[in-house]
Amino acid sequence: MTVDPATTDQQPQPGRTAAAAVAAHLQADIARLAATATVGILEQIDSFRGRDLPRADVDAHVRFFLEAGIRALAAGRTAATEAELEAARAYGARRAADGVPAEDVLLSFYVAFRAVWEETSDVLAQRDDLGELLPAMERTMLWVQYITSEVGAGHRDALAGASMARLAASRRLAEALDDPTVPESELHTALERLGFDPEGGFHLWVSRRTADASRLRAIQSRLEEGPGRFVVLDTPGEVVVVGQGWQPAAQAEEALLEDGGGPVGVGLVRSGPAGARRSIGDARRALRAGGGRPGAHRYADIWPFALIADVGAGHVPLLDGALDTARSHPHLGEAVREFADHGFSVAAASRVLSVHANTLRYRLDRWQELTGLDCRTYTGLITSRAAVELA
Repeated sequence: MTVDPATTDQQPQPGRTAAAAVAAHLQADIARLAATATVGILEQIDSFRGRDLPRADVDAHVRFFLEAGIRALAAGRTAATEAELEAARAYGARRAADGVPAEDVLLSFYVAFRAVWEETSDVLAQRDDLGELLPAMERTMLWVQYITSEVGAGHRDALAGASMARLAASRRLAEALDDPTVPESELHTALERLGFDPEGGFHLWVSRRTADASRLRAIQSRLEEGPGRFVVLDTPGEVVVVGQGWQPAAQAEEALLEDGGGPVGVGLVRSGPAGARRSIGDARRALRAGGGRPGAHRYADIWPFALIADVGAGHVPLLDGALDTARSHPHLGEAVREFADHGFSVAAASRVLSVHANTLRYRLDRWQELTGLDCRTYTGLITSRAAVELA
């Protein structure tokens, strides 16, 4: 809202009534009152201070509404003018856009008008016509209630509008990420509308699960506690997180895994709208390669198996025997996995599996007998590990 002094009402004429006289006194000292109120708001309300709102902007609005309240006091009216109500709605919408919670916006009016009430008490102490003044002040309090009600309505409407716009942009982003026929320019626009830098790097996570609206909000809120920019997308059978900026990947993974969430696929960080599409593809391939096991499956760690899984029938003959063995003897496949994942150390792998080292050696030998693949050779190990992941 731009405060235009030319649109304000005529100043109260002092001397006509006791209320007008008090209003004239307050108006004469409005610069000091507004400055005091502004300091009080910035000192007492964290969201005003934490959002780094321009001091001049806060001061201009404080002064506008204080002067409007003083005019209402002088006139002895409870109803706000249409111009005042319009200004109140616009102010509520402005603070909603700044991210200031509604309760803090309303609290700021209490803080600001308290400065007026304190000043009024000093003036009243010097007067002998309280019988006339008190009803006028009560009417002014009703005026403040009308104004703050409109401020709250403006804040609420702005948030509802922003929420609908964000929901529409989120749905469009989900569609554009999944549909390669959607032009990259539309994907660029969807990312931009959600506050991302379309040319920056994107990191995507995918969890194969459904989540209700409250669960999605909980994930979004948790991610917003840290740095970076995140949007949670609800797609059929999946929850997708799009991230940008520095953020420990573990936090996004934990947010998706908590409360018994299904496995999570983690894509690579890739640049631009096309990179966002590739990263969600990474995450889904990692999920497939993970075979439904719980936990986070990072494409960076299992990309060879993810690629083999994507290639399809062309490589199946190389894996047929090992796939059958891994499916029919899962304890042998588990031995192969832990041996590979623990530095080819029999001692380390056997500790993880809680078996004797000789038992692990026997299982690796048995795997070789059944598949013809020696896990102690590079080719045998990579083929065996791929079969275990795809089984």
